[in-house]
Amino acid sequence: MMKLFFKTSTGRVITALVLFWGLPTPAIATQPNQSTPLPGITLSSKEVTNGSLLLLQIDTRKLGPPVRDMRITYQQSVYPVYAHPVTPADILFGLIAIPFRTAPGPAKLVLSWTNAAGDHNRTIPFKVVAGKYKTDELKVDSSRVNPNNKNIKRAQKEARRITRIYAEGRLARLWDGDFQLPMTSDITSPFGNKRVFNGQLKSFHNGVDFRARSPLPVFAANSGVVKLAENLFYSGNAVVIDHGTGIFTIYAHLSRIDVTAGRHVEKGQRLGLTGATGRVSGPHLHWGVKVNGVAVNPMQLIELMSSVLR
Repeated sequence: MMKLFFKTSTGRVITALVLFWGLPTPAIATQPNQSTPLPGITLSSKEVTNGSLLLLQIDTRKLGPPVRDMRITYQQSVYPVYAHPVTPADILFGLIAIPFRTAPGPAKLVLSWTNAAGDHNRTIPFKVVAGKYKTDELKVDSSRVNPNNKNIKRAQKEARRITRIYAEGRLARLWDGDFQLPMTSDITSPFGNKRVFNGQLKSFHNGVDFRARSPLPVFAANSGVVKLAENLFYSGNAVVIDHGTGIFTIYAHLSRIDVTAGRHVEKGQRLGLTGATGRVSGPHLHWGVKVNGVAVNPMQLIELMSSVLR
């Protein structure tokens, strides 16, 4: 509709309303809502405790294939995606480790990819909730709580080396099927507890401890390559296995090591015997998991990776 003004020969002004039918309405440009869920993208949970894993599964057939350069960003860190182990080649998955010291509250992942139409990204919101962790008070050799300068330098050198090992993990998937417990025994200390050694708060527990009063065999949680098999200042006799796709498992305080670095091991293969080496209050097995260099709850890893294989 439009209002028009006309002037008559006598000087009188009149108005007229003119209707226009069938004329197109100008289009208003809109930007896609980058937080709107897309079909084919599935997050394992909308809530996750600090120190746990999130699993993102992506059906690239619904994202305008062919898709390339797909990646996940979380807290300025970029994580790769991998071919799904049991579904068609068009299905990918990514593992995102939520560091133990992450503050509770809203958070997000950003999934990015490229196809023939250009570059795309999608924000995937979730919430970090505080885990219900307790405190372990332990009595250990005082030299492992307040080490001398020589042992401080040794521990620092070992820590740098292990950090490099995690950073150089294989992208290819070396694991096959479910992850399993390294031994059958009671868990004496779960993941996430505060560790108070001789009255001093030193760390949080970045693994789980299994009771082992006498030497018992320890088995690989899944197939992979041994990246470390030696004595460390804090962990004692330890084995670290690279399972590919960013996943490592750690077996510490062993009395004996039965494998060597560089060797491929199968799931269930014996790695050594439990013991009481390193910083311990008694004999046990410490079993840890790192994903993309971040310590996560090993028990949750077993549950989450099992869901991938269903």
